[in-house]
Amino acid sequence: MGKWKSALGLFTVLLLGTVLITQEMDVETNAADKQEKGSLVIVGGALSPDNAEVYDAFLSLAMDYRNKPKEEVKIGIMPTASATPVQSATSYKEDFIRYGADEENIEILPIAVSDDPSTEEDEAKWKDGANDEKLAEQVKKYDAIWFVGGNQLDYTDTLLANGKDTPVLASIRENYSNGAVLGGSSAGAAVMSDPMIGAGTSIGALNQGVTNEDNYGDAEDNRVFLTDGLGFFEAGMVDQHFVKRGRFGRLIVGAWDAGNEMGYGIDENSAMIVHNDNQSIEVIGESGLVIVDLSNAKKTKEYPTAMKDVTISYIEKGDRYFWESKTYQITEDKPLIEQPYYPESTTNTGIFGEDALKQVLTYDLVDSDSDEAVGLAYELTDEKKGEGFKLVFSEVDQTKGYWGKIDGVESYAAINVSLDIIPMEIKLKVDKVNEKKMEKF
Repeated sequence: MGKWKSALGLFTVLLLGTVLITQEMDVETNAADKQEKGSLVIVGGALSPDNAEVYDAFLSLAMDYRNKPKEEVKIGIMPTASATPVQSATSYKEDFIRYGADEENIEILPIAVSDDPSTEEDEAKWKDGANDEKLAEQVKKYDAIWFVGGNQLDYTDTLLANGKDTPVLASIRENYSNGAVLGGSSAGAAVMSDPMIGAGTSIGALNQGVTNEDNYGDAEDNRVFLTDGLGFFEAGMVDQHFVKRGRFGRLIVGAWDAGNEMGYGIDENSAMIVHNDNQSIEVIGESGLVIVDLSNAKKTKEYPTAMKDVTISYIEKGDRYFWESKTYQITEDKPLIEQPYYPESTTNTGIFGEDALKQVLTYDLVDSDSDEAVGLAYELTDEKKGEGFKLVFSEVDQTKGYWGKIDGVESYAAINVSLDIIPMEIKLKVDKVNEKKMEKF
């Protein structure tokens, strides 16, 4: 995991009247020696039971671990984060069976914090299950482990004890280091990095920064909440439900504060497959993966946040990113965009809205006549004014766009786009003439 070492330079920004700082990564000289042997299937939430691509990838990697046929693969399902643990785990169990796993080889681990009303047993009594030595030995037999969605804090509350691994978590790590596959969706994706994001919104993070206090459900506190994760993925910070919920602002702020040079945002019904053997991330599924590179970024110390030179990329099905070399391999189904299709873009007034980031990076920038696309995000502070951010996405020499169709569905990649984030104030002006007309209407 990259660590920020020191503030190297000062940059004056006349528009903001503020000072920006830059940081550099402390590179671990023997990082390759620390790479795990297993693989990760990190799903951005809302995984459809019909997403054969994701389920098949998970089962295929499980088969590779001990060179087993699919019907002999042993899978453990962690139901811990769900408010209905048995229901959620059983749903995944049925999906794995549907895609070829044997029912007798799929087990639900008795580790939970919530009682499932659909059963007679009180699953809340499973809270200390991760300390069970017999269960820990059982876990070592699994070829794959799946983490269901829900509240990611329930995973760390049960699998970690005073910051240290419980016996079950230690067995999971041993499996992973030996070549097993770990997967998870939503909360099961969030726990993959350490630290992990527990809550917060993009505009809240940009306006107010970071907290280490649990603010989930607090409508007055939208800072990005950073806390301990499980740390299976060491190449940066992970966020989920990403493009659908416009979470790239909170990922940028969270990754910077945590000292992560890289941030990865995987969208819904999609997966980032982490291949540690060649240090690559493969994208599969319905949507895509956003990759944020802060290695050249500058940021204000104070909030609201101002940033320059963030590098942001978006890739989809069939594309790969190699994190050590910071290079991309775009599927041949998507040729380089030589002649943009769309005219110059207009300003997007809801940049943290559903799918807005994909729209701006693709239709409005790499596949348009524009070399710059602008997005706005703001909140009203009273009837006449508000505050927010102007986000400027720019093509630079390294920027490339790709487009094609895969199985009849269009697919994009937008590589190495430069992003500046500028705080702004807005004023509302009433059109008096039209107001008078409305009074007569």
